[in-house]
Amino acid sequence: MKNIKTILMAFVALWVVQGAVAQVRERTVVKTDSTKVITIVKKHTEFTPKHDIRAGVGTMSLVTSFALDNWGCADCTVRDFRSDMANAETHLTPRMFVGNYSLSYTYHDRRWLSYGGTAVFGASTRWRKDSITGEKIDNLSNYCLSIMPTVRFDWFYREKVQLYSTVSIGVVTDFDEAYPWGDLTLVGCSFGRKFFGFAEVGMGTAGWLRAGIGYRFNATKK
Repeated sequence: MKNIKTILMAFVALWVVQGAVAQVRERTVVKTDSTKVITIVKKHTEFTPKHDIRAGVGTMSLVTSFALDNWGCADCTVRDFRSDMANAETHLTPRMFVGNYSLSYTYHDRRWLSYGGTAVFGASTRWRKDSITGEKIDNLSNYCLSIMPTVRFDWFYREKVQLYSTVSIGVVTDFDEAYPWGDLTLVGCSFGRKFFGFAEVGMGTAGWLRAGIGYRFNATKK
């Protein structure tokens, strides 16, 4: 919780500082014999539509935990005397979460709007080993994949810094069953021009905290 508060405070600080230094202002001075009128107008650089490609990694989330745990039934197997005797000579390794890895493409159509798609792959590893030799007997690793259409809303836009929120809705599967699900980026920040980095706080298939790199380039003008 403390880490999330720190990240949110950093986002707010970036917003305030960038807003103070990144705005382009036009100053007009009109002089007469007895008066001087100064007009300051805020201006933004012209926006060009862009292609946006991102690759990231995220922490565990509730959705990923369920999917990698076979929806709460990781060890729900039919047991009998023969299987109990066979398993007595083996042991299970701890389940290790590998990560949530995401790949997304969006078309930044307007200053405030992008749309496209996101794929997220999560994995956890676990083995059954021989208790005497330590030899790996059975691979009990689990995997999950989600594919989702994505819409991103930029509520603060500058050439080098953007603050945004994202909504994605699709399906998640553990390769045995599939369920409708989604992902939500509560607050995201990207920093850089063509090559950029990003950090996000969200909920859903991509994890509670996410970070990564990306590349954006102008769309071909017709």
